[in-house]
Amino acid sequence: MTYPTILMFLDDDARADVRNQQAAKFAQRLGSHVDGLSCHRPVPTGVGVAVAMGGFADPLTVELEAAQREAAAREQRFRGLCDRLELASFETEVDEIEDADRAIIKRAGLHDLVILGQPDPSEDGASRRRDVVDGVVLRSPRPTLLLPYAGRFDDFGDTALVAWDGSHGAARAVADALPLLRRAQAVHVVVFDTLAASSGRIEQSPAQGVVQWLARHGIRAGGHVRYPSSDIGNALLSHAADVGADLLVMGCWGHGRLAERLLGGATRTVMESMTVPVLMSH
Repeated sequence: MTYPTILMFLDDDARADVRNQQAAKFAQRLGSHVDGLSCHRPVPTGVGVAVAMGGFADPLTVELEAAQREAAAREQRFRGLCDRLELASFETEVDEIEDADRAIIKRAGLHDLVILGQPDPSEDGASRRRDVVDGVVLRSPRPTLLLPYAGRFDDFGDTALVAWDGSHGAARAVADALPLLRRAQAVHVVVFDTLAASSGRIEQSPAQGVVQWLARHGIRAGGHVRYPSSDIGNALLSHAADVGADLLVMGCWGHGRLAERLLGGATRTVMESMTVPVLMSH
């Protein structure tokens, strides 16, 4: 079991080329086919002809035409990268119809994994990129792998940390991560549970059931029970550092009437402060 087909979103942030290289090498290690997707809003029909005949193009149209050229350039750079790495199987595409999140979600069902980048809050366009990530994570029918904007992860997954809370998202995330967990040298399961943490007995916590389930899949894992003094999101990131994890696996959730735009507190904290790649499922 692996990820035969990976969908890679080709974004336009400063980190994009580095992230694309990391993702392509990841796909190469797994022997996966990669589809690189570049998106931009469409240029109004007939504008190019009108301008050539002496007409006037409004600033928005000029901006859209620039976006069209940049999207094509991103596609070509990724294609060149895949050629240099001699990937066995890859394709690239420019979508000029859908918004980025819709374009990704539309294609995700025919892929096994979607790879996105964590938005850098210091960059222009960070809010737009955050909306794309939120939309994909919450609505994609496939797991999403987020690569941090800080640091370099040419190889990752040797030490994996699974966050378990018994939720639908957590159950789906750990199942979706099985191909990576099987490749890991060490796997840790952490549960934040008040009663089990006070007793100090792992067998009294939900972590034990996950450890046993993973063992039946041929994965040896250790269980950890913690009761954080801070919020769960920061406690999870702190524990990832404690065990030396270079991959975090967790479920995510939205709540309220704005579920597609409003993420749960722990999910939001991890997405904004992640220090290692994170595989998320909803």
